[in-house]
Amino acid sequence: MISTRLGLARDVGVGAAVGAFSGAFGVGGGIQLIPYLVLVRKMAQKNAQATALITVAMGATAGAITYAIGDSVAWLPAAFIVIGGLTGSLIGSHVVQRISDKRLQILFGILLVMVAIRLLLSSSSSTTNINDLPNITPLIALAYLGSGVAMGILSALFGIGGGILLIPILVTGFGYGQQLAAGTSLTVMMPIALLGAIRLTKPGYTNWRAGSVFGVASVPGAILGSFIALSLPGDILRSAFAVVLVIIAITIVRKGLQARSQ
Repeated sequence: MISTRLGLARDVGVGAAVGAFSGAFGVGGGIQLIPYLVLVRKMAQKNAQATALITVAMGATAGAITYAIGDSVAWLPAAFIVIGGLTGSLIGSHVVQRISDKRLQILFGILLVMVAIRLLLSSSSSTTNINDLPNITPLIALAYLGSGVAMGILSALFGIGGGILLIPILVTGFGYGQQLAAGTSLTVMMPIALLGAIRLTKPGYTNWRAGSVFGVASVPGAILGSFIALSLPGDILRSAFAVVLVIIAITIVRKGLQARSQ
């Protein structure tokens, strides 16, 4: 009984930390939760990814509401991204069932390093005002849709909500400030992550009970992280995020390479 309580307390603590990370950086938190589920809870990679999507959806909801209160959500672009993201999520949920766990881990780590480099090279002259964004032309709308497709595929494929790809796209491609990109990313992430979790339930990958425990715990953390992010300079947030991504990438790639050598 004591062991069970300690395990639950540990899970709640991890969920809160995941939520804080999600709110602060506008990502799903799967990049933190998946290694924990795999290394500590001993879940298979695909099960961990599917289960993490539940937590991603719940934490993203709390974070998005907080960013919306701070006027840091681009609603119309988010609508276009969601449309593309839902399509991408359907594609990704099919692909994930056909790729080995080992390969997924290595690809996941490589992706994180690429994203970290991209963020460090981002320009600091991005807008934090929604009204300063360019008008949505057919070409820009198509670009938002394409970004959503890529985000949706990653959401189901890696269980990360897709925000680690969408935020660099919004910052470097559309001129968003870090906070505006984070708020928009979390808003888009809610339905996309939820759909991914639902789609991966039928093949038996999604553990709704475990995901909900982490998800409930992530809500207060996401609110706190969002408030902190809204009060800090975007450059500091970007640099800190990039460092964290590299650390996680090294851990995941190492595990994937060790698995391949066995």
